[in-house]
Amino acid sequence: MTTQLSQNLTPIYEIELRLGNVVQSIDEPAGSKCPLALNFLHQLHIAEIRDQIALPASVEYWENRDSHYPMQNGYRCNVTGHVISGPLPTGRGGW
Repeated sequence: MTTQLSQNLTPIYEIELRLGNVVQSIDEPAGSKCPLALNFLHQLHIAEIRDQIALPASVEYWENRDSHYPMQNGYRCNVTGHVISGPLPTGRGGW
């Protein structure tokens, strides 16, 4: 990764690693409005993130359910345009 991850998203990254999630890919850029996307292999630990981090107003939760793109959810920093994501829960157990 040549670009440093947004400081606003770093606590999410650290929680995910601590809870055993694994970075699947880093896209630099990930489209015209996203200079960096860090994609985890497993679902993000949304409840733990909400319980343990006071996210700044510039960080927004998002979900993509459009089947033309990867079905993911995550957080976007509106200051840097960086994104952290993971696959959406499937409802079949797992992470």
